[in-house]
Amino acid sequence: MSLTQRLRALFGTGRDEQSRALDGQQTDEDERSTVGNLKREFAEHPSKGLTPAKLHQILEAAEQGDLKSQSELFDDMEEKDSQIGADLGKRRQLAAELEWQIVPPDNASAAEKRAADFCAEVFDGLEVEDLILDMGTGIGHGWANLELAWLRDGAQRFIEQPQLRPHSWFRLHGEDQNRITLRDSSNNGADLWALGWVQHRHRAKPGYLARMGLGRMLVWPYLFQNYALGDLAQLLEIYGLPARVGKYPKNATQQEKATLLRAVVSMGKDAAGIIPEGMAIEFMEAAGGRADMFESMIHWCERAKAKAILGGTLTSGTGEGTNTNALGNVHERGQASLIRSDIRQYGGTVQRDILWPLAALNFNIDSRRRAPKFVLDMGETEDYQTLARTVPTLVDMGMAIPKWWLHEKTGIPEATEQDEILTPRIQPQPFGQAVLRSTGRPPGVAALREAPAVPTPAQPEHYRAPAFTLLEREAQPAIDSWVDRLQVIVDEAETFEQLQSRILDAFSDLDEAQLAEVMGQAFMASNLAGRSTVSDEVENANG
Repeated sequence: MSLTQRLRALFGTGRDEQSRALDGQQTDEDERSTVGNLKREFAEHPSKGLTPAKLHQILEAAEQGDLKSQSELFDDMEEKDSQIGADLGKRRQLAAELEWQIVPPDNASAAEKRAADFCAEVFDGLEVEDLILDMGTGIGHGWANLELAWLRDGAQRFIEQPQLRPHSWFRLHGEDQNRITLRDSSNNGADLWALGWVQHRHRAKPGYLARMGLGRMLVWPYLFQNYALGDLAQLLEIYGLPARVGKYPKNATQQEKATLLRAVVSMGKDAAGIIPEGMAIEFMEAAGGRADMFESMIHWCERAKAKAILGGTLTSGTGEGTNTNALGNVHERGQASLIRSDIRQYGGTVQRDILWPLAALNFNIDSRRRAPKFVLDMGETEDYQTLARTVPTLVDMGMAIPKWWLHEKTGIPEATEQDEILTPRIQPQPFGQAVLRSTGRPPGVAALREAPAVPTPAQPEHYRAPAFTLLEREAQPAIDSWVDRLQVIVDEAETFEQLQSRILDAFSDLDEAQLAEVMGQAFMASNLAGRSTVSDEVENANG
């Protein structure tokens, strides 16, 4: 199958232009002309003189397919409003700084594994952090388009760094509000050529493309805060300076009055001036004015923007001073949830628009489901101590827990046959084969009573059996006494440090005499049994 046929089969019809581009040819003249015209455009900055009526017109035009003014307004907001710029930048950066990896699909074939290795090699030559940051502009706009350039090395095809193109270059197709085209002189715009773009769609909120970004939620707090700031500046200008009153004689001429007026005005900003003799300027006490109403509006706008972008106010620095650390942790968990959603959306776009074409063109992977996956790792694992306490208890209760689940929760990779693995430290069993009786006590003490016995050696067994039997029968009372003593200490201890101290104190008081006597008898029995066995073997050998 030729490259053109493969592209048509995998990615739809109308792909001849892209196949010519991949084979080293240029796209047609109309496409080059459209991009060239867009590159010569300058932003119009619709935020200048923004009013509620003008904002309504911009948003309504975007819903009808004209995205230019809305896109430029969102860019202005991020540039002019320090909080919007900082919070959106923080949310993008939190995803961009994560470790990335490219993994093959589950139960991958040899070709699929080679495709994943090849894609990882290609990505090693890219600025992956810049790619994530560029796609992150879709959080505010709802989408982001990055132009994709292809190169060829022999039979292999690979990509260069995708380039983010301004959102103002694009519009919505007149017949499909979820289809983006390049702006040109036509009503619907020019279609984006196949495999030439990374078309990221970021669902920060539900809706079609023109209404999917957070920018439409942020424009109103942005506008209201601008009004509040302007009113506050005017208040400070009016009430921050003392009033000046100029007095002139009754017979003053118009020229003298004009001179006095200029002096009064100039003294407001220059604090210096001259007036004719016989005239006077009096400084009145500054008028009282309250700024708390405007500050309340500004604070409300800041909190609204922080909640829209980061899911809370405390991670943005806009929370009240009385907030607790516990509430801050709640807000941080909400922010982490947003980042997890972001990275999953980035991964889906990269797989669809970059990894799948790379795998299809180079390794004949004809299904997106079997293409390599792009994964950003947040490094989140469960608390090791919590798992260590709960998992053994659940297993003892009969719950069947798969090993892969525990590896996933702890973030510890599962060892292969080639890996050198850690082994558990052997716990000594000082009482040989003594079987500790089981009681209804708590699991910790029950585990001591149910400790497995040391396996009986295979050779020779006949003369050691009496010693093991003696230990099993005679040592049990001493062991039970020790365990009961430990149970009391465990029940009464309130902290781990108190438990440790009491156990150490009790160690020297434990009665060892009975156990020592039993062990001595067992050793003697074993010695005598061994002598008897040797004697029997010698007689059998001579007999």
